[in-house]
Amino acid sequence: MVVKKKGLIAACMAATFVFMAGAAIGAEKVYDAPEEIVTGSRLATSLEEVPAPTYVITRDQIERSGSRDLATILEQNVPGIYVKQKTGHSNNSQISMRGYVTEVLVLVDGVPYYRSSHGAGAASVDFRDFPISNIERIDVVKGTGSATYGSMAAGGVINIITRKATEGITIEGEVGPNDWRRYFVQGEGAGEKINAGIWYSHKEEGEHRLLEQTEKIYNALDYKENAYGVTLNGKDWNFKSETGEFKNTYETPGWMVPVDINKEKGQYQRHSFRYNGNSYYVLMGYNDQRYYIQQNQDNYYKDRAFTTEFGKRSQWGATLASWGMTYRKEETTYRPSTFDPEINQDRTNYAPFVELSRPFGDVIGTLGLRYEIWRQDNADNYNELMPKMTLQLPLNNNTAWYISAGRFFAMPSMYELHANGPWGTKGNPNLKPEKGWNYDLGIKGANDSGNWGLGIFYSNMKDKIIWRSNTYENMDDFRSYGVEASHKWNLSEKWSFGLSGTWQKAQEKKGNAGNWENSYGLPEWQFMSSLTYHNGPWTTGINCSFVANRSTTPAQKDWTGKLYNPGDDYFQTDIFTEWKSGDHTVRLSCYNLFDEEFTYNSAGWNYYGPERSVYLTWRYSF
Repeated sequence: MVVKKKGLIAACMAATFVFMAGAAIGAEKVYDAPEEIVTGSRLATSLEEVPAPTYVITRDQIERSGSRDLATILEQNVPGIYVKQKTGHSNNSQISMRGYVTEVLVLVDGVPYYRSSHGAGAASVDFRDFPISNIERIDVVKGTGSATYGSMAAGGVINIITRKATEGITIEGEVGPNDWRRYFVQGEGAGEKINAGIWYSHKEEGEHRLLEQTEKIYNALDYKENAYGVTLNGKDWNFKSETGEFKNTYETPGWMVPVDINKEKGQYQRHSFRYNGNSYYVLMGYNDQRYYIQQNQDNYYKDRAFTTEFGKRSQWGATLASWGMTYRKEETTYRPSTFDPEINQDRTNYAPFVELSRPFGDVIGTLGLRYEIWRQDNADNYNELMPKMTLQLPLNNNTAWYISAGRFFAMPSMYELHANGPWGTKGNPNLKPEKGWNYDLGIKGANDSGNWGLGIFYSNMKDKIIWRSNTYENMDDFRSYGVEASHKWNLSEKWSFGLSGTWQKAQEKKGNAGNWENSYGLPEWQFMSSLTYHNGPWTTGINCSFVANRSTTPAQKDWTGKLYNPGDDYFQTDIFTEWKSGDHTVRLSCYNLFDEEFTYNSAGWNYYGPERSVYLTWRYSF
């Protein structure tokens, strides 16, 4: 249960800090938390070795992005990720990766994190659940990850690595427009056998425009967020725990009155433990996510999941192997309104896995296999074999060609299976998992300037789940294909330049007799560039992004027959300048420098992108 007593949390954290500080007196830091297994592979020793398009968003990139939410940070730094609704903190942002929205798997410190009460076509993760001040880095691996992680990993995997305890105290404050305030405090210490850290994060924002319908603007009224966390590191283990809550109020067009006042509250908690042995590891995680629509009494969704995993590495001659077992238990409770019954459902997942790698001359062949066993009440059980085959040709200059083919699937959510909601919405216990194959061909490398890559991809999915005629059905097919490229150059000791781009087609076909149509609202072209200058205590940078050809098909029309327009092309520019002196850092950042206006149309509501915003940030670390 999410802790509501903020005073009790603060007292517990204060007591932990006193203990931590006492243990650190006269002691030097001797232990670091064990490193995470490399995202996207159980055999690679670095992300550069993974035979797939990979990206790392560092702590510096997060701080200098000028963005205040995780979804936009992902879009700014990873080619091909697109945020459909850029509404800041007032509504949940939904990202698309290679055209997939629901089927993008998010991990937190290696533990799958998604809601099993999501609906078809909607994000299975609420990105407001992640205080950006507590993120150390983000790993992104494109292409299917089901052979490694199981369900939901069709478009790719996003692994959010949270901060671990080191030593010292950090105080951070930030101000901006629309009464924006952000505070972050972190205290850490090292003892002879343990490192310990605690942190607190607070955000708030006042009134700003949210959406427009029929030339009337509706506003987000307020947003407040609090989050707390504790981290403990030993020689071979780490433990991380965090809990948080956000509340927001916003306006939308009303049915009986001109303006509806909407209120929502989200709560979450996450706990993870990892132990690394000589050739094995044990990973355990528990998360609890809750969402309340407060203007509708008894309207709530509660999701809980417990995950544990054991993995071991072995070597048989020239063959490297990683094998193990994952167990996951999901529980969901939801009630769409006072007039609907409360629904309680749970299911269990068992998944043995193995990854084998062996050289064949100059080529390295890798085979991943994962056998998914899902057992659930009042719905069909499923057994799925997920293979992924990869060939990699390393070259002498830290460059490698790769080609891969992998199968993926995504289990229906428990809401899609058992919904009994307003307006007659009914779940379908006969839903089948979404299934398909993903193919990648590319080249990637690393040099003194950083990582670079160029690749083409093709992905197709059968049995796409959609909402139609007040129920959920396996009706549509989906495919996406395109080209992705990224590169960074160090022009001199002071200047660096980055460039990336994506061309893609994401298309849907409704039923066996339908034609392929472009997925509504997704762009065909995306380009990003960055230029950074560093000299002594000063660092200055400019980031530009361009989005073009957002699709208007399949056609979405309002009740008058008017075709919705998902939005025009737009070009956005963000800048920052930073000064560091001793323990102090001061940063001035501007998001959307030229105040480019862009929207995303959903069901006739034009959601605005954020207006030009200037933020001043100060950090003191000692």
